[in-house]
Amino acid sequence: MNHKLFFIGLLSLLLIGCGSNQKITNSWINPQATENSPYKSIFVIVMAQNKGNSFSIEDRLAGIIASRGQKAVVSTSVFPPSFTDAEEFTREQMAEAIKRTGCDAVFVLAVLDVKKEEFYQPSRAYYPMNYGMYGSYYGYYHYYSPMIYSPGYYTTDKTYYIETNFYDLEEDKLLFSIQSEAYNPSSLDSWFDKYSYDLLNELKTEGLIEN
Repeated sequence: MNHKLFFIGLLSLLLIGCGSNQKITNSWINPQATENSPYKSIFVIVMAQNKGNSFSIEDRLAGIIASRGQKAVVSTSVFPPSFTDAEEFTREQMAEAIKRTGCDAVFVLAVLDVKKEEFYQPSRAYYPMNYGMYGSYYGYYHYYSPMIYSPGYYTTDKTYYIETNFYDLEEDKLLFSIQSEAYNPSSLDSWFDKYSYDLLNELKTEGLIEN
């Protein structure tokens, strides 16, 4: 079996077990991905609408990478928190700043979009049934129970669209990319923890990192 297809299937199953509906929508590996591998120093960038989530996930991912024996540098140690919102760096300046950290690869996790849908669950009323009274039509006819009422309420469903890319810094070349959707994750932070482990294992399988 093609190990790439096996990984996508396995990752999909693992993500389904994370407390929400998950699916991989696309995956790609550069045919020349291993020309300069393995990469030992990784610059980590996490981009999400919530800056606090970005910083937290970035630190988590860097910690996971470091625990596997690679060097990891978070973007917030080099760039100000607002650098994605303002054109303070040219492409060349950004690359130079990352190179000064000693990193040879860039790992980017990005929440591309979050879609919210609100639904109204209407109120419900019903009478609990006493099945012991069904012995005759007479007992059924004369049976009475108080009504139970469940008020209506609103629910909000969230779908996160996520892309992960791994780049060769020196050649500014995309080596690995995977897109996925997360439906109603119970915790975005914990979801990224598991997602990161699986992605790093795939990078190892592809020979892009050693551990």
